[in-house]
Amino acid sequence: MNSEILLTLDDAVEEVLGGLTGLDLTYQPDQDRYRAVVRQLNRALRFNALEQEWGYYSSVEACGLAVAGEMAATLRSSVRPRIINDDAVRLVDNEGRPRRWAYFLPRDALHKYRYIDGLWCAATNTMLQFSRPFDGSEHGLEIQVPVMREPTMFRLPETGEAVPDEVRDQLIDFNYPDLIVARAAYLYAQTDPVMQPRVQTLEGQYKDLMYQVMERDKRATDDPYINDFRLPIQGSLHEPVHGHHAHPHADGR
Repeated sequence: MNSEILLTLDDAVEEVLGGLTGLDLTYQPDQDRYRAVVRQLNRALRFNALEQEWGYYSSVEACGLAVAGEMAATLRSSVRPRIINDDAVRLVDNEGRPRRWAYFLPRDALHKYRYIDGLWCAATNTMLQFSRPFDGSEHGLEIQVPVMREPTMFRLPETGEAVPDEVRDQLIDFNYPDLIVARAAYLYAQTDPVMQPRVQTLEGQYKDLMYQVMERDKRATDDPYINDFRLPIQGSLHEPVHGHHAHPHADGR
């Protein structure tokens, strides 16, 4: 049995209004009240995405091929690198197998690694800079970057136009949509003078649910490996890694 919770846009609007008024209300999609609730649902999706640094909406972005002698690559402006825990840029061959990893460094530390055999990178806006030029063995490999995307929001047509069924049936882009509904109700209450006295209560309800969801997610998986960043003079970045391993770790990478 599939335990995933699915909630369409129409369902979400009714849930928000039901939670705020206690009534089984249904608004027409082409009316102002419906659009106002959808606006708060979109805000809730964007705010929720930032709770864990967009970690939930992670993806991989291909940004061209490595060219021998080059030291930079360009990212689309609509994505940003995901730099959390053990994330790293990877250079992969035609079969999709990683051949080289480039861990992230602060931009102002990148020059310290210019003459070290490994490969590191730094992200600045839409530019990805590497610690050294790509060599011949890396030429032609595809550069893949772990990135964080925006959640899929609800796009309504212009005011007065009918809302298509495919928009009304669009699902909330989160695996526990009750959290988005609770946050949207809290945000909506702030805009309505009649409902403002309930804002503090709605905030408490939303945050209780948020912490429960976070606790559930943390208990469902092992803690991710966290890299130990150490300068070469303190660690073993300049030393060869002993033995064969699928990919590098910590200061031995």
